[in-house]
Amino acid sequence: MLKTLNLKPVYDSSEHDLIRDLIVPLLLNSKNYFRGVGFFTSGWLRLASKGLVELIENAGKARIVLSPNLQESDWEAFQVGEKAKVDASLKLILERNIDDLQSALEKDTLNCLAWMIADGVLEFRFAIPRDRWFGGDYHDKVGVFIDEEENMVAIHGSFNDSVQGSLNGEAFSVFKSWEDGQRPYVGQHLSRLLSLWEDKNRQFRVYTIPDAIREKFIKLRSIYDRPYYLLSQREILIRESSDNPRRSIKLRTFQEKAIESWLSAGCRGIFEMATGTGKTFTSLAAAVNRFESLGRLALIILVPYLHLLEQWEQNCRKFGFSPILCSGDHARWQTEVQSKIQDFNLNALSNVCILAVHQTAALDRFKKAIKALKPETTMLIGDEVHGLGASKLRDALIPQVEMRLGLSATPRRWFDEDGTKLLLSYFGEVCFEFSLEEAIGRYLTPYEYLPQLVNLTSTEMDEYEELTAQITKLCNTADEDEGVRERLENLLLKRARIVASAEQKLIKLISILKGLVEDAKTRDEDLRDILIYCAPGKHKEVLKAVANLGLRCREFVHTVSLSERAKILEQFAKGEIQVLVAVKCLDEGVDVPSTRTAFFLASTTNPKEFIQRRGRVLRLAERKDRAILYDFIVVPDSELMPLKRDVDASLLKREMPRFAEFSSSAINQFEARSVVLDLLDKYEMLNLLNEKPWDVYHKLIKNKAIDGIIDI
Repeated sequence: MLKTLNLKPVYDSSEHDLIRDLIVPLLLNSKNYFRGVGFFTSGWLRLASKGLVELIENAGKARIVLSPNLQESDWEAFQVGEKAKVDASLKLILERNIDDLQSALEKDTLNCLAWMIADGVLEFRFAIPRDRWFGGDYHDKVGVFIDEEENMVAIHGSFNDSVQGSLNGEAFSVFKSWEDGQRPYVGQHLSRLLSLWEDKNRQFRVYTIPDAIREKFIKLRSIYDRPYYLLSQREILIRESSDNPRRSIKLRTFQEKAIESWLSAGCRGIFEMATGTGKTFTSLAAAVNRFESLGRLALIILVPYLHLLEQWEQNCRKFGFSPILCSGDHARWQTEVQSKIQDFNLNALSNVCILAVHQTAALDRFKKAIKALKPETTMLIGDEVHGLGASKLRDALIPQVEMRLGLSATPRRWFDEDGTKLLLSYFGEVCFEFSLEEAIGRYLTPYEYLPQLVNLTSTEMDEYEELTAQITKLCNTADEDEGVRERLENLLLKRARIVASAEQKLIKLISILKGLVEDAKTRDEDLRDILIYCAPGKHKEVLKAVANLGLRCREFVHTVSLSERAKILEQFAKGEIQVLVAVKCLDEGVDVPSTRTAFFLASTTNPKEFIQRRGRVLRLAERKDRAILYDFIVVPDSELMPLKRDVDASLLKREMPRFAEFSSSAINQFEARSVVLDLLDKYEMLNLLNEKPWDVYHKLIKNKAIDGIIDI
């Protein structure tokens, strides 16, 4: 039985004998075999003879749909076999001397082929374009094996059923019906084959052998000839095919405008759209637009993290793309990419979609795999495009791509002017903007902003003051060598960690949570939908303190596996987990729309981080009319110590840009501002109420200042 086979997910001819290691074992354990293949020769029967014998002995049957490009000797055997179905004497002649079927297959293949057709063991049909004016050969390479218990295995790859196919560099992907995640692939491949076999395919008409004889459309080819693919325009057929990219989701007006702006910019540009406003759907709709206009498209999508591959894969499939996933966790992606690109270039595929993480796309192996793509039919989507400006990821910006689209709520890089210039040079300028203020109330949830002022302990303040003195001293030196800058950055990092891990934050968090628990009990409700962002290295302490309150909580950090993350998010959405404690894993791309209350215990000065985090919380959800953001802001305690202008000012300058950003879009903007108004007035720094991160950034760049640039 098929279940007993130890099947690998991918078989590649560089490591496996595809017929011996895959096809024959599958045939040995099957009762039915469905195959769709572009090219077939009887020589393949000889190579697969052992498996075919077992299939026949299992009272099995093989049904094969192929393109009508045959060797003359094979076509003659087809015709003889078909005649023998109704000619008893001819059938007797065929059956003579083939009692040993495997030997006959190996030594007298053509005779055996005719016999198996006559006996109904093998049945062939031919796929011909319904509109021959536009041409195009049937060139699929898919097979489904079914055993007596109705277990199924589907294979899909680049291998043709020919001797030459066994010599080429080829590969198969393998899907099993008894594996939950693979069952849909098996079902879809079987459905496609059955539809084709029953002549229900909209692109190809299917003929039986008698029809083929009558229509005389069989194309005979020499045994030495390589397959010839008719290259021609197939736009009408492509648009009618349900298997091709299509718009499956109605876009909002602003999303349509984004696509129009990108098209007007020559298919180059960046969408600067607030987190949660549908950048993914908009970009995929733009890709469908290019496919419909060109009739074909190679789409490359680059995402920053591994967990985003599955999320993007699901969205790609909604738009009719079937992506190849490329990362360190996906074996043999290089072979599959090269195979699909080869088929695409031969016009056997109308589209190919390659989905890779940034790091994989920056590898030489990736560039080698995609080098055969043609620039004029290739489009690249860069998700969270700001990340691609990092020096170690810039190699992912593939030059041989004409259509380029970047996506980010924060496309400009923080204190990296060179990286920002590189991104704008590659993708083009921002061609469409959709701000948070425009989105809130219609596409994002309104939020209430509750800043929580905390102080450093005397020990923390002493250390902060000492580090500030050292930073000031280094900033005032004329020495600009790399060593000085590195020491300065290390000092800034240490000082930032003091702020991020301030002891009073956890104390205040637990106090607030206790109040929320009591309020929930009073209303006879179950407290839920709470997200806590904390500093690196602090999540265990926070998790323990929250659990001690009796709340059901889980950590969401980089050590949690992808499969476990999906379960955790599902339990969180259902309320089975009340609190999620995260460090950075929820910053970009992960949807947690059910979140109603978020606690920001730690944030860097880089707006990329806290703007992305805010966006996670503001996504729309059922019965969610508003979100609540608790932001823990470390400020100087001016009541307990003399004013230390330089030290206190540096602390306020670090924390207040985030406050200005968050408060400006909150429904309680003026109430939030009142929390810090007296403090800022005391320090004569009221200007900080309105200075958002990028305002501060431009001032620092202008003054060539480094204080505050470290992103932790």
